[in-house]
Amino acid sequence: MSRLTEYVACPLALSVLTIGLAGGCSHCDRCQYMGDITPKPLGALIDPVWQQQESNAEASDFIIHEHEWVGNSALLNQAGKEHVNQIAARANVHRYPIVVEASSKTSRDDTQYFYPVHGDKELDARRREILVEALQLLGVPDADERVAVGTTYSPGFNGFEAQNAYGNSFSGQGGGAGGAGGGGGRF
Repeated sequence: MSRLTEYVACPLALSVLTIGLAGGCSHCDRCQYMGDITPKPLGALIDPVWQQQESNAEASDFIIHEHEWVGNSALLNQAGKEHVNQIAARANVHRYPIVVEASSKTSRDDTQYFYPVHGDKELDARRREILVEALQLLGVPDADERVAVGTTYSPGFNGFEAQNAYGNSFSGQGGGAGGAGGGGGRF
């Protein structure tokens, strides 16, 4: 009896397997919405994403931020001067635009409380001229065409975010002033 079931079960199993393989979804209408499902080489889909992020980071190196100027003047502070030297050293290799961050800390006489929260287009123009002149002196011949006034690529920090980032730079932990979050007591 066991020999008989063996002879019947084997062809039955083979026929079920054959029907199952022939009815796969590689050539049917049900799976057309999936598009091309051919395996890609390792990294073929994600490498362009990383390369774009790297390019964006390189471009952000060519921004002169508002904090690199002495107050509301057109004078670069020491960090700004060093940054301009770094930009000049790389400007002929990397063709990114050079951006002067637009000012945002000017007070105006026509406001009630004179809060320093306004932009100053004249100051921005002076800063641009100073940067163009400095870059030309440092060997960037097309500085006048490449330097523009604009916004940064990243949005920056809110007050509490800046406080936490500042605290992290000392303690390596989160938290703000006053010991909140385990990073206090630094001063």
